[in-house]
Amino acid sequence: MPLKSSTSRYGAIAASIHWLSAIAVILMLVSGLVMGNEDDLVPRLLPFHVALGVVVGLLTLFRVVWWWLFDKHPQPVAGTSRMQEWAARLVHLGLYVAILVMVASGVATVALTGAAPAIFGGGPLPEFDDVAPYDMHELMSRLLIVLALGHIGAALFHQFIKRDGLIGRMRVGSR
Repeated sequence: MPLKSSTSRYGAIAASIHWLSAIAVILMLVSGLVMGNEDDLVPRLLPFHVALGVVVGLLTLFRVVWWWLFDKHPQPVAGTSRMQEWAARLVHLGLYVAILVMVASGVATVALTGAAPAIFGGGPLPEFDDVAPYDMHELMSRLLIVLALGHIGAALFHQFIKRDGLIGRMRVGSR
Protein backbone atom coordinates (compact mmCIF):
# COMPACT_ATOMS: atom_id res chain seq x y z
CA MET A 1 0.00 0.00 0.00
CA PRO A 2 1.48 3.36 -0.98
CA LEU A 3 2.10 5.95 1.72
CA LYS A 4 0.24 8.66 -0.17
CA SER A 5 -3.35 8.66 -1.34
CA SER A 6 -4.36 7.98 -4.93
CA THR A 7 -7.39 9.26 -6.80
CA SER A 8 -9.37 6.21 -5.64
CA ARG A 9 -8.22 5.45 -2.07
CA TYR A 10 -6.41 6.83 0.93
CA GLY A 11 -2.73 6.05 1.45
CA ALA A 12 -1.22 4.21 4.40
CA ILE A 13 -0.42 7.36 6.34
CA ALA A 14 -3.88 8.93 6.00
CA ALA A 15 -5.63 5.61 6.74
CA SER A 16 -3.43 4.89 9.76
CA ILE A 17 -3.99 8.37 11.20
CA HIS A 18 -7.74 7.98 10.62
CA TRP A 19 -8.06 4.67 12.47
CA LEU A 20 -5.67 5.60 15.28
CA SER A 21 -7.58 8.85 15.74
CA ALA A 22 -10.93 7.04 15.69
CA ILE A 23 -9.85 4.63 18.43
CA ALA A 24 -8.31 7.42 20.50
CA VAL A 25 -11.37 9.69 20.14
CA ILE A 26 -13.71 6.88 21.18
CA LEU A 27 -11.57 6.10 24.23
CA MET A 28 -11.32 9.78 25.09
CA LEU A 29 -15.07 10.34 24.80
CA VAL A 30 -15.87 7.21 26.82
CA SER A 31 -13.40 8.17 29.56
CA GLY A 32 -14.84 11.70 29.64
CA LEU A 33 -18.40 10.41 29.90
CA VAL A 34 -17.45 7.95 32.64
CA MET A 35 -15.70 10.71 34.61
CA GLY A 36 -18.78 12.91 34.23
CA ASN A 37 -20.93 10.22 35.82
CA GLU A 38 -18.55 8.58 38.29
CA ASP A 39 -16.69 11.13 40.40
CA ASP A 40 -14.70 8.45 42.22
CA LEU A 41 -13.09 7.33 38.94
CA VAL A 42 -11.86 10.81 37.96
CA PRO A 43 -8.44 10.55 39.68
CA ARG A 44 -7.73 7.23 37.94
CA LEU A 45 -9.07 8.11 34.48
CA LEU A 46 -7.99 11.74 34.16
CA PRO A 47 -4.27 11.09 33.48
CA PHE A 48 -5.27 8.67 30.70
CA HIS A 49 -7.85 11.15 29.36
CA VAL A 50 -5.40 14.07 29.32
CA ALA A 51 -2.60 12.07 27.69
CA LEU A 52 -4.99 10.68 25.09
CA GLY A 53 -6.32 14.17 24.39
CA VAL A 54 -2.79 15.37 23.63
CA VAL A 55 -2.25 12.38 21.32
CA VAL A 56 -5.54 13.06 19.50
CA GLY A 57 -4.61 16.73 19.12
CA LEU A 58 -1.19 15.88 17.70
CA LEU A 59 -2.66 13.27 15.33
CA THR A 60 -5.24 15.78 14.12
CA LEU A 61 -2.63 18.47 13.54
CA PHE A 62 -0.41 15.97 11.73
CA ARG A 63 -3.35 14.87 9.60
CA VAL A 64 -4.20 18.44 8.59
CA VAL A 65 -0.55 19.25 7.78
CA TRP A 66 -0.17 15.96 5.90
CA TRP A 67 -3.11 16.76 3.61
CA TRP A 68 -2.31 20.42 3.30
CA LEU A 69 1.33 19.98 2.33
CA PHE A 70 2.01 16.42 1.21
CA ASP A 71 -1.07 14.44 0.21
CA LYS A 72 -4.41 14.74 -1.54
CA HIS A 73 -7.86 13.35 -0.92
CA PRO A 74 -9.19 10.71 -3.31
CA GLN A 75 -11.91 11.75 -5.72
CA PRO A 76 -15.48 11.39 -4.42
CA VAL A 77 -17.08 7.99 -4.94
CA ALA A 78 -18.89 7.80 -8.27
CA GLY A 79 -22.57 8.64 -7.94
CA THR A 80 -22.12 10.85 -4.88
CA SER A 81 -24.31 13.93 -5.13
CA ARG A 82 -22.93 17.45 -4.66
CA MET A 83 -25.03 17.72 -1.49
CA GLN A 84 -23.43 14.56 -0.05
CA GLU A 85 -19.95 15.80 -0.97
CA TRP A 86 -20.69 19.14 0.71
CA ALA A 87 -22.12 17.44 3.81
CA ALA A 88 -19.09 15.12 4.05
CA ARG A 89 -16.68 18.06 3.84
CA LEU A 90 -18.66 19.98 6.44
CA VAL A 91 -18.72 17.01 8.86
CA HIS A 92 -14.99 16.38 8.42
CA LEU A 93 -14.20 20.05 9.01
CA GLY A 94 -16.48 19.99 12.05
CA LEU A 95 -14.68 16.92 13.41
CA TYR A 96 -11.27 18.57 13.06
CA VAL A 97 -12.42 21.85 14.58
CA ALA A 98 -14.25 20.13 17.46
CA ILE A 99 -11.19 17.99 18.24
CA LEU A 100 -8.79 20.93 18.17
CA VAL A 101 -11.10 23.14 20.27
CA MET A 102 -11.54 20.27 22.74
CA VAL A 103 -7.78 19.84 23.06
CA ALA A 104 -7.24 23.60 23.48
CA SER A 105 -10.04 23.91 26.03
CA GLY A 106 -8.78 20.85 27.91
CA VAL A 107 -5.25 22.24 28.06
CA ALA A 108 -6.62 25.63 29.12
CA THR A 109 -8.73 24.01 31.84
CA VAL A 110 -5.74 22.15 33.24
CA ALA A 111 -3.56 25.27 33.03
CA LEU A 112 -6.09 27.64 34.61
CA THR A 113 -6.88 25.27 37.47
CA GLY A 114 -3.24 24.32 38.07
CA ALA A 115 -4.30 20.68 37.94
CA ALA A 116 -1.24 19.18 36.19
CA PRO A 117 0.64 18.25 39.40
CA ALA A 118 -2.49 16.62 40.85
CA ILE A 119 -3.30 14.80 37.60
CA PHE A 120 0.14 13.31 37.11
CA GLY A 121 1.44 13.23 40.67
CA GLY A 122 -1.64 12.48 42.71
CA GLY A 123 -3.37 14.64 45.22
CA PRO A 124 -6.67 16.48 45.32
CA LEU A 125 -8.04 17.70 42.01
CA PRO A 126 -9.40 21.22 41.62
CA GLU A 127 -12.93 22.02 40.51
CA PHE A 128 -12.69 22.05 36.73
CA ASP A 129 -16.13 23.51 36.13
CA ASP A 130 -15.01 26.74 37.84
CA VAL A 131 -13.16 27.87 34.69
CA ALA A 132 -14.70 28.98 31.39
CA PRO A 133 -12.77 26.62 29.06
CA TYR A 134 -14.35 23.64 30.84
CA ASP A 135 -17.79 24.68 29.54
CA MET A 136 -16.40 24.81 25.99
CA HIS A 137 -14.78 21.40 26.53
CA GLU A 138 -18.14 19.89 27.50
CA LEU A 139 -19.95 21.59 24.61
CA MET A 140 -17.38 20.36 22.09
CA SER A 141 -17.60 16.82 23.49
CA ARG A 142 -21.29 16.76 22.70
CA LEU A 143 -20.72 18.23 19.24
CA LEU A 144 -17.98 15.67 18.63
CA ILE A 145 -20.31 12.82 19.58
CA VAL A 146 -22.98 14.07 17.16
CA LEU A 147 -20.46 14.57 14.34
CA ALA A 148 -18.80 11.19 14.95
CA LEU A 149 -22.17 9.41 14.94
CA GLY A 150 -23.06 11.19 11.69
CA HIS A 151 -19.72 10.20 10.19
CA ILE A 152 -20.09 6.56 11.26
CA GLY A 153 -23.71 6.50 10.09
CA ALA A 154 -22.76 7.85 6.67
CA ALA A 155 -19.94 5.30 6.34
CA LEU A 156 -22.31 2.46 7.25
CA PHE A 157 -24.93 3.82 4.81
CA HIS A 158 -22.33 3.75 2.03
CA GLN A 159 -21.14 0.28 3.02
CA PHE A 160 -24.46 -1.50 3.49
CA ILE A 161 -27.08 0.51 1.58
CA LYS A 162 -25.24 2.07 -1.36
CA ARG A 163 -22.58 -0.67 -1.43
CA ASP A 164 -20.16 1.68 -3.15
CA GLY A 165 -16.95 0.55 -1.42
CA LEU A 166 -16.41 3.78 0.46
CA ILE A 167 -15.06 2.15 3.64
CA GLY A 168 -12.58 0.09 1.58
CA ARG A 169 -10.94 3.34 0.49
CA MET A 170 -9.84 3.93 4.10
CA ARG A 171 -8.60 0.39 4.69
CA VAL A 172 -5.04 -0.08 5.95
CA GLY A 173 -3.12 -2.75 4.06
CA SER A 174 -2.87 -4.05 0.54
CA ARG A 175 -5.55 -4.07 -2.13
